[in-house]
Amino acid sequence: MSLRAKIKGAVDKAFSAVGDLVVSGTLASKAVSGYNFSSGATTSTAKGVAVKVILETTNRTSDGGFKVSALMKSGTVVSLYDTLTIGTDVYNIIDFSDDGFVVTLNLVKEKS
Repeated sequence: MSLRAKIKGAVDKAFSAVGDLVVSGTLASKAVSGYNFSSGATTSTAKGVAVKVILETTNRTSDGGFKVSALMKSGTVVSLYDTLTIGTDVYNIIDFSDDGFVVTLNLVKEKS
């Protein structure tokens, strides 16, 4: 067994071990397909993919929003998406890093 396979196996075990800390979410993006000049509205369609994430840290910003750090298994091309929805909460993806095993997402939830 290669070292890469052992590390991927360890990541799978870690996600299993944390149990209910793993939550379901949806990575989503909107593709604008048109613009109505008379109404000023855009026509867009959303596409998304279901993922499992671990919310790692949550910090409240001075303007009332939230900065959140989340982990997910590598394998999904995160650069194609701009939001992560968990339950009714929608987070904007501001940055991410992917080491080939785990993706770290830096998210912002606007104040409501």
